[in-house]
Amino acid sequence: MGKYFQDLYDAIFSTLKGMSVTIKHFFSKPVTVQYPDERLPISEAFLGKHKLDQEGCIACSQCAKVCPVECIAMDFERHPGKVVEWKKFTVNYNHCMFCGLCVETCPTHVLHMTKEFDLSEYDRSNCLVDFLTYRGLRPEDYETIEKAKREAEEKKKKKAAEAKAKKKTGESGDEKAAAKKAKKEEDAAPEEE
Repeated sequence: MGKYFQDLYDAIFSTLKGMSVTIKHFFSKPVTVQYPDERLPISEAFLGKHKLDQEGCIACSQCAKVCPVECIAMDFERHPGKVVEWKKFTVNYNHCMFCGLCVETCPTHVLHMTKEFDLSEYDRSNCLVDFLTYRGLRPEDYETIEKAKREAEEKKKKKAAEAKAKKKTGESGDEKAAAKKAKKEEDAAPEEE
């Protein structure tokens, strides 16, 4: 009979001990964050989803070259006047390590990493994210290309006119250099005697 009361005492004591912990937390402030509605503060050093300022990008491909897992894919075409015709700039988040090397090597500092971390998707194909705000050429790009072509054409005509003028005088740049060298040699020869 003594064992029965001992077991009864142990059961009541352990129940009260457990309830004391429960009651203590019952009156304290909850620590659970209701995630979609509330978010915890994010550290300044956090590296999240990428952001591209397409207007300032010079299409040097440094970010794609330095990426250790080759998750950045770029496709573009250069035109006269330093104009870039964008076709593709994607980051595959199935492979991305969020190391930040692409951001560090960007010479124009137009690639950034945001604080966005919720990249979960139901379909893996949605993890291939395209960051272009526009594709192809903008209307002002066409004007820049035409202007650069005209300037190149004028430069070409100017060079052709200079070459034609040199032919008329009968001396080319090589002949002038040879004549100057011969004159220097003549001037130096009498001094030695």
